[in-house]
Amino acid sequence: MTLSFEKKLSSKLGDFVGRRLLVAFSGGKDSVALLHFLKRNEGIQGYSVSACHINHLFRKTSLWDEKFCADFCEKLSIPFISYRADVPRYCEVKKMSFEHGARIVRYRALYNAMKHFDAELLLTAHTKNDVVETFFIHAVQGASVFSLKGITERDRDLFRPMLDISTEEILEYINRYKIKHAVDETNNDDSYLRNFIRNHITATLSEYRPGFENNILGIMHDAVKYDSYLEERLKPLINVSDGSVLAVERQVFDSLHEVEQDYLLHSMASQLFRVERRHIEDMKHLVETDYSVRIDMPDGYRFEKSDKLLRLFHKRLIVKFEQVKKASETELYVRHLGKMITFKGDWVDKELIVRKRAVGDRFGNKKLKDIFIDKKLDLFVRDTSLIILCDNCIVWVENISSDDTITVSVNRKNLEL
Repeated sequence: MTLSFEKKLSSKLGDFVGRRLLVAFSGGKDSVALLHFLKRNEGIQGYSVSACHINHLFRKTSLWDEKFCADFCEKLSIPFISYRADVPRYCEVKKMSFEHGARIVRYRALYNAMKHFDAELLLTAHTKNDVVETFFIHAVQGASVFSLKGITERDRDLFRPMLDISTEEILEYINRYKIKHAVDETNNDDSYLRNFIRNHITATLSEYRPGFENNILGIMHDAVKYDSYLEERLKPLINVSDGSVLAVERQVFDSLHEVEQDYLLHSMASQLFRVERRHIEDMKHLVETDYSVRIDMPDGYRFEKSDKLLRLFHKRLIVKFEQVKKASETELYVRHLGKMITFKGDWVDKELIVRKRAVGDRFGNKKLKDIFIDKKLDLFVRDTSLIILCDNCIVWVENISSDDTITVSVNRKNLEL
């Protein structure tokens, strides 16, 4: 008898015919079941499957899990690659939450693996239970209503084929085929919110109201429809030309309905960090002020309201710095800003200092701050404008000076923030 797990996944195989697939393989029951099923049907459907394991170096058994995944793939002749990443250290350095940092590290490694195997689709083993748990997590943590749409099945080259499959169906499959899998020893640790929800909330609701998951999924399905409608209307308003800086024009923002404003702020922020309702409220409160100002957001990001624009950017873009251009050098790269300065003429033979603005700076016989204000330059522009000094005297200011013997080109698209 064909199991429901097999029936549901079989209906998705048409999307994989003739394609190269990479499975995100943790070794847990969900990804083991997915990888096993795909390998069984590989020859029939004409696709090829490979696997990637990311060792976060967080759990005590992480090395054992990595070996289990390697052995599993070797036994089934599945091309395999693994990556190790010190996620706790990464999050500490980047000032990020563990959840956000782990996701960045994980997907960076997975897309590297896709290049390694020349894969066309990345498959993850997220399930119906994961979707429902995520709904409760978002609600408990005060997420914005726009975050309740949950996980989508398809996002460009990322495919989640098991979103309609339950834990019970997965267990039935791995028991039928006697498939071993790794067990996360922290699954019973209720100090993790997801575990508490799984072990107490959804487990109790399943007994009290069997099938409640479908009602939750219905709400999330409606949320997806509303999100799609708003995204089509509003996402084009977000300026992402700088790559690492998201912005929207104040005049455009002020013309929107309150619901549209909330969605636009959520859409901007959700590209950079996990958004809660309070973050949107904080940003809206800032917009209502009568002066230029900025506030802190999660994971080192800043939200700024200036005269013309609302911006979201990482604070690394506005840190204090000082670099030296040595005599005879024609170029200087300011890495954290993604800016390349090119020098011509007499500047080539001079030693110059490049930095950001500082309190008390004067350009000519006027305060630099007053010049910026007269030019009506936004806070962000002021704090990212390059200041060049020769013999401790400011000789050139980006966005102010017109001397074409010093030019600046910007490319922030590949900045690691």
